[in-house]
Amino acid sequence: MSIIHPSIFYVHLKTFFMIIYLNCIKHFSIKRFLITVLFIFLFSFVSLLVLITRLLDEILFPNYRNVKIDKPIFIIANPRSGTTFSHRLMCLDEERYNYTRLYHTIFPSILIFRIVGFFAKIDKYIGEPFKKFFTWCDDKLFKGWENIHPMGFNKSEEDEGTYIFTLITAGIFLLCPFMDEIPWVKFPDKMGKRQQRALMEFYKSTLQRLAYAQGIKRTFLSKNVMSTGRLESLIDYFPDAKIIYLVRNPYESVPSFISMFSLAWKPHSGEIPETSKHHQSWGILGMDYYNYFHEKIKTVPENQQITLKYDDLVENPKATILSIYDKFNLEKNPTFLEKLEKATKTARTYKSEHSYSLEQFGMTKAQVQEKVGWVFDKYGFEK
Repeated sequence: MSIIHPSIFYVHLKTFFMIIYLNCIKHFSIKRFLITVLFIFLFSFVSLLVLITRLLDEILFPNYRNVKIDKPIFIIANPRSGTTFSHRLMCLDEERYNYTRLYHTIFPSILIFRIVGFFAKIDKYIGEPFKKFFTWCDDKLFKGWENIHPMGFNKSEEDEGTYIFTLITAGIFLLCPFMDEIPWVKFPDKMGKRQQRALMEFYKSTLQRLAYAQGIKRTFLSKNVMSTGRLESLIDYFPDAKIIYLVRNPYESVPSFISMFSLAWKPHSGEIPETSKHHQSWGILGMDYYNYFHEKIKTVPENQQITLKYDDLVENPKATILSIYDKFNLEKNPTFLEKLEKATKTARTYKSEHSYSLEQFGMTKAQVQEKVGWVFDKYGFEK
């Protein structure tokens, strides 16, 4: 039995030691060893800081536990299916939504949120040197992702980073490419009830802290491409949640999934060829996500879910976003409509530089058809 309640902090130790074993012993390489050691140091340091500050939250801000997360909205899809684009467009409705920025997921504590807010106010009066410094950090740290998934400490971001502290997340495969040897983190819903409960207690508590720190009653808006694997748990903990599902042709989303997430392997596992089973495991996971979501979404009432096609979002983003508001009977704020119009005017002129193909990773269309052929039929995608 854990001394600390999982709502305060939770880490899955089995996964922690498995990463060390796989990267530093079974599949040893100097690069993997050094980067894993660096990860252990940073993970331990940040985890300790988060643990201490979240414990202080319990003393300084105990009323956060009374915050209710009512009718949250979860944008879910396979990676590279338009979740970031749709999320950032909806985040323009600032009066309605509360959402995570990248730094929220790295330091999920009310105390840290308040400290950051305090220094942000001072920063405005002294010429914004802190803002300029972190903008510089964004350019340096996330430069390789700018044409794939633009990132920044203060940008709206998916909340998967919150789950990193628990290590029950497919995100750990960015560090450890041996996915098939840590299968349990792919679908947290399939883990034991104790682990599921601990994971969701930590997550729910984090959302309560964020809402409390914001001090304004808003609807929580999440986007997370890995949430398919914990969809059942999300529905159990937030039964009134609304689900936005974006679906893209698997011929495009599967290789893009592989390409995006295997990019992180170059510094530590660059020797693994693109046609390896390790790369293909990302693609298989993506196809498994299609099947699992289709199975679990059946338990969600029709008036709490909407499915949108990626092609429609790209072709007419404004109309697609407004269709969400119509489906869920959400009031359209004039200020939001103005921002949405401005943000979507040039959307069609954007062309991604991120190129990929199934063949690049040693996969075929026949494999995709075998696992998710129903997707083409259901959504009318070209086979």
